[in-house]
This record gives sequence, C-alpha cells and structure tokens, in this order.
Amino acid sequence: MTTPKGQGGFTLVETTIALVLMMIVSAGIAPLFVYAMRYNSAAAIRAGALAIAQVKLEQLRATPFNSCVSSTETLSVGDPSSGSQSYTVQLTVVNTTSTLKDITLVVTPKARSTTGGQYAGQSGWMYGQVIIYTKRTTITPGPNLN
Repeated sequence: MTTPKGQGGFTLVETTIALVLMMIVSAGIAPLFVYAMRYNSAAAIRAGALAIAQVKLEQLRATPFNSCVSSTETLSVGDPSSGSQSYTVQLTVVNTTSTLKDITLVVTPKARSTTGGQYAGQSGWMYGQVIIYTKRTTITPGPNLN
C-alpha cells in the first residue's frame, strides 16, 4: 500500500503500544520519587535535631560544672510562619564521681515516641532522633602544676 506524499505517520496501534510502554516505565519509576522524598524530609528533620544537639552541648560547656543538671525542654527550628519543627531535648546528667559526670543528650522530633516504635531497628536513624553520650569533668590543677 502506498501513502500519498506528506501522509506518513504513526498508526493507532503503534501509538497505543508506545503509551503502554511509557506507563510501565512510569509505574516502575514512581516509587523511586516517593523514596527520595521520604529520605529528603527525614534528612531535614535529622539536620534540625543535630543543630539543636550542637547548641545544647555548647550551652553545657559554658555552664559551670556544679550547675550541670538533668533537664527536659522543647525547642523549635525553622520559621513559625512557614512551619517549624519542634524537638524534645532530654538531658540526663549522672554524677559518676565528685569530679566526673556522665551526660546523655537525646533530641527527639516532637509528636514521636522516644520508647522505640519507629526508632527501633536498623532504620531508626532516618527519623531524626539524635543520642549523644559524653563526659564532663571539673577543671582542677594537676599535681605537677605547682
């Protein structure tokens, strides 16, 4: 069969097959976009938790040794008009000796459980909870200072 000049093109069957192939490829790629959005939002939450942990540790370093005590507070990161993320900051200070304290800092995104749940298992890191263990000692001159 010959076609008149300028009348060449795709048939309806060819177009339908191409659309079906594009739908199959799109259906395979769609979960990747959901995966990427999930991990990007989790990274933003974790970055906020790390920023709060850093600020809290700097405040703790500036605090006199005897004033370092356990506390719990709520802090927010971000612009309140565009939506800020709130975090619960739990600071646990244990007097190991008269000159040494063990400190545990837990920063948890607000409205999430700190008793496991989604933080349990291998993927718990991605939901933003940050746990820092450190020690604090008094500044005392050693025996060789004099």
